[in-house]
Amino acid sequence: FSKEASISKFSKIGSGTMIMGNTFINSDVCIGDNCIINNNSLIEHDVKIGNNSQISTSVTINGSCKIGSNCFIGSGTVIKNNVKIKNNTFVKMGSIIKK
Repeated sequence: FSKEASISKFSKIGSGTMIMGNTFINSDVCIGDNCIINNNSLIEHDVKIGNNSQISTSVTINGSCKIGSNCFIGSGTVIKNNVKIKNNTFVKMGSIIKK
């Protein structure tokens, strides 16, 4: 993990997952194995991210979201609270996901 990342001690990070600089991961987040969480991203409380998913730069994932396995979330995307994204989903850059 990057020393510039802030990761809650109450979160779980899977094996082989990379967390880049200036990333904030709040409490009770669970990130699967072999994920990439890129620079300047914010992952709020109670978020679950499946295995082999990539969160690009400057993404905001609000509380209680579920991101499936093998997903790609493009740069600058904002995901509203309680959203569920299914496995194998590609979200384009700059998206706003409300439901």
